[in-house]
Amino acid sequence: MFEDAAGKKLLIIGGEASIVNIVTQAREMGVYTIVTERGTDRQKLPAKAAADEAWDIDYSDMETLVRKCREEKVDGVFSGYSEGKVYYAAQLSRLLGTPFYVTPEQVQLTRNKRSFKELCVKYGLPVPKEYCLNGRAEDLDRSAVRYPVIVKPADYGGRIGITICHGADQLEDALTAAENSSETRTVVVEEFLTGTELTALYTIVDGEISLSIVNDKCLSLEGDRYSALCDIAVTPSRFYQLYLDTTDQKIKELLRGIGVRNGMAGFQLIAAGDRIVPFEMALRLNGGNDWKLLQICNGINYMKMMIHYSLTGSMGDSLEKDNADLKDCMATYILYAHEGEVGHVDCSALQDCPYILDINPYVYEGKHILDKGTTQQRCFSFKIRAGSLKEVADIIHLIQDSVHVDDVNGRSLLFKNFDTDRLYG
Repeated sequence: MFEDAAGKKLLIIGGEASIVNIVTQAREMGVYTIVTERGTDRQKLPAKAAADEAWDIDYSDMETLVRKCREEKVDGVFSGYSEGKVYYAAQLSRLLGTPFYVTPEQVQLTRNKRSFKELCVKYGLPVPKEYCLNGRAEDLDRSAVRYPVIVKPADYGGRIGITICHGADQLEDALTAAENSSETRTVVVEEFLTGTELTALYTIVDGEISLSIVNDKCLSLEGDRYSALCDIAVTPSRFYQLYLDTTDQKIKELLRGIGVRNGMAGFQLIAAGDRIVPFEMALRLNGGNDWKLLQICNGINYMKMMIHYSLTGSMGDSLEKDNADLKDCMATYILYAHEGEVGHVDCSALQDCPYILDINPYVYEGKHILDKGTTQQRCFSFKIRAGSLKEVADIIHLIQDSVHVDDVNGRSLLFKNFDTDRLYG
């Protein structure tokens, strides 16, 4: 169905490990792939090694990239996983006159958490209580804050700069971390809702918006520093019907309201009691790579559809087969590591496990991991398909027994094992 993309040239912005997924999917479509990123180390930038061609040009250097793309007759531009890279891809596409599924203005609107909260209010979606109404830490009325609260940069993703504060003694450090991670030095200080975190993904084709998947997420219990990291995402969600009843149509109205007509949209939400509260959205590929599961279950691959759009101006497939009411029990399980230099990595014992559909590595020997409580500490993600939550738990135990990520002295860098009893809610 994507045959007309074959032979075209695609410039992919970003060289990190996650971008290898984009390169692989594009090459499966017969697309000639070019990766651009500042730096020449192919080990640190594995997408460059995976692509047909690599440029050592910073993706923010629009003038150089425009000239190079025209010289090399590039047909389209793409990126994913990072609002910043998607923003530059959208800008470059506009300058080149090539299709892109989202505009730079839409990226900026949705990446800003404060702007997103305003959209939620406009479309009748509940939002957490906000304590810092103008986003400036110096204007926050500290005496009005009721703990726990979550403090985060207003305009950055990837779980960077986020702190959960349980008391006033933690607030100042949290505000500093959020300000330092924000391009505009603005912050969000809002009530920390207790409940189950959810992800809802939508695929969009020519203005038609389809709910593709709803996941329940278990966040890390390693410590307060890592409590924003997701250990596992599981579908079907226990809150699927509640989501349909209370949230789905309002989210679709929001997407129509901001003019999204193609691509995908992801939402982070909290199921708290009888309500579902959104707190973040993104118009980009989600880090969970749920297209890998959806492709198996219903034949929809929004990754290839979005690549196709960048090359042809068409998503290349309909939403006829898309169905979020998935019957299989599936999960994305993620392993993280503490700070240190990686000396040994091994997951070879899992290569032939029929329940593991995909193994995505993010580490390599010699990589130095920083202990900042962000997604940069990912080591592996595993896609699991099973008949029940009990079978998912069994596969997780197998993974925990089989995967090794050790430092140069032979000590394990991995977080403590995920407690599979948490899968049952």
